[in-house]
Amino acid sequence: MKILRGTVLTLVVAVMLLPVYAMFAVSSASDADDLGGLSFDAAQLGAHVATLFGQGGFPLYLRNSLILSLGVAVLEVILSSAAGYALAQLRFPGSRALFAVIVGTLSLSPIVVLVPMYLIVKALGWIDTFQGMIVPFMMSAFGVFLVRQFALALPRELLSSARVDGAGELRIFLRVGVPLLRPALLTLFLLQFLAQWDNLLWPLIVANDPGLWPLPVGLSQLQTEYDFSAGLVGTAALVTALPPLALMFLLQRYYVAGLTLGGLRK
Repeated sequence: MKILRGTVLTLVVAVMLLPVYAMFAVSSASDADDLGGLSFDAAQLGAHVATLFGQGGFPLYLRNSLILSLGVAVLEVILSSAAGYALAQLRFPGSRALFAVIVGTLSLSPIVVLVPMYLIVKALGWIDTFQGMIVPFMMSAFGVFLVRQFALALPRELLSSARVDGAGELRIFLRVGVPLLRPALLTLFLLQFLAQWDNLLWPLIVANDPGLWPLPVGLSQLQTEYDFSAGLVGTAALVTALPPLALMFLLQRYYVAGLTLGGLRK
């Protein structure tokens, strides 16, 4: 039974890793290759990486993606953590109704709010600006919901003792709430970073200036810029996948904790 289980797991892992190897193989293909053999050439891959970073707009696209993804993720963590904590631990008139409205917005398709968001951004004069790409996503109903569900599990005795000691709500939130909410906040940071890193539609709409294009928009232009070199496009896709993979490995412990413990209540 153990041998059969090990064989099945090995086959599953091999099937899952096959597309990864195919990506490396395509990235190392030269212009003369027909991609039929899917053989890996490390020297050719290095040459493609040097070409990407040595000329063209790829370094600029990479910088823009980092600014966009980090900006949205950091603002999301700051704003959603404060809102989620307040809805979970503070009692004020209309808090339940407000939370119901926030949860209700989760049923809205992003396409439904796309046109109103664009009109607002245009009215503010934020077309072709980083704030036009970042501000509409700096806080989400999902982020507030995630933090609130996690904050419901915070020990009320600890928060009450801090209030007895004379600490204000802001200080309690920063000194007690934030450290205890760290798994949820890091999970939210990771999810928002990944979402914005792969976001193509909104930057494509509001950023007409090539100097503001993030990687998803810029990669679509590599086909024209390099006369569709499959190796260069594959290398660009491979390099694009590395930052989120590295972040995922670094934060996976907190990511799992945030997803598994967020719904627990004392």
